[in-house]
Amino acid sequence: MGKFGWAYVGGSLTPAKGGDQTIQFASGSAGEISGSNNLTYNYYTNKLALTGTMVISGTLQANVFDVITTTKTEIEIGGSTNFGNDQLDEHIFTGSVAVVSGSFRQHYYKTTGASHTIAAYDSIVGISSSAYVSVLLPSASVAGPGKIIIIKDEYSITRTDANHIAISASTGNTIDHASTYTISGDSAALSVYSDGLTKWFIY
Repeated sequence: MGKFGWAYVGGSLTPAKGGDQTIQFASGSAGEISGSNNLTYNYYTNKLALTGTMVISGTLQANVFDVITTTKTEIEIGGSTNFGNDQLDEHIFTGSVAVVSGSFRQHYYKTTGASHTIAAYDSIVGISSSAYVSVLLPSASVAGPGKIIIIKDEYSITRTDANHIAISASTGNTIDHASTYTISGDSAALSVYSDGLTKWFIY
């Protein structure tokens, strides 16, 4: 037969309050145990849920952050900062971007071949060949409105009709209302911008 001790409990017992899955906490000056639907633990899914604000004075460690909404009043970041990990990544800002100090760089590509298709992310394309070169612009709709591309003859020669640089628009696109444009002469260059639809314009 088991042995049982005894216990004396003075005063009255107050049962714990709170619904199913609520986490218990001391409430009020009397220290009664209570719970709230704003702080729950789902023992079926192992999910802790908080409705309200969490203040952490120490370190928060997590393997994955799944952020639904982020609101920032002020962001200050020191050191090198990279956005994106692919040349096709696009970062859109509403407002102005100012480079107070330092430098601003555009994507540059040098080609030495007989033909080159400009990518939508290219900004400056250097032609480093003395022979005839064919260059194809990206679709204006893919490049987007306001996209600027500079094509520069970097080879030190005077280009003639035989070794000119031929610029072509993508199918259905135009360059100043024509399908092609020719660069010739000494160290020539061409600057165009896109309307974001089907047209490139020389400026």
